[in-house]
Amino acid sequence: MERIKVNHCIKDGSRHLWHFIISSRYWPKNYCDIIEPVISRNVYFAAPENTLLAMLTDERCHIRTFAARRIIKAREIGPDGNCVRRFVIPAVNFRAMDYVDLIDWQACNVTPPTVLRHISCHELLKMMQDDVRMDS
Repeated sequence: MERIKVNHCIKDGSRHLWHFIISSRYWPKNYCDIIEPVISRNVYFAAPENTLLAMLTDERCHIRTFAARRIIKAREIGPDGNCVRRFVIPAVNFRAMDYVDLIDWQACNVTPPTVLRHISCHELLKMMQDDVRMDS
């Protein structure tokens, strides 16, 4: 809980979820049997657009670059913005070794984070080439 109080921005949501899942691995099995379905229904921060926000602010350059490329690809293949997107809660990998792996990127519909709509693809690529974290 302390981690959430200190880092309470939307960009940290996927990391908080992953840390919570990691800590739940040490709980007794009967607790996990109760809590995992609840987590699975409420994993909004594991949604691709929220995970991409976390990835853009990651300390690791290859994770930031992966996020930028996924956002650009989603912008290219996605709808033009004149339709309402359907939010689908993704299936969660409770055995993920990193928050990036909480979801199956091949199985889910990746949509670009709407909070980044003012940043062009060119600016996004430039930030990755210059090795600039989004939160710096």
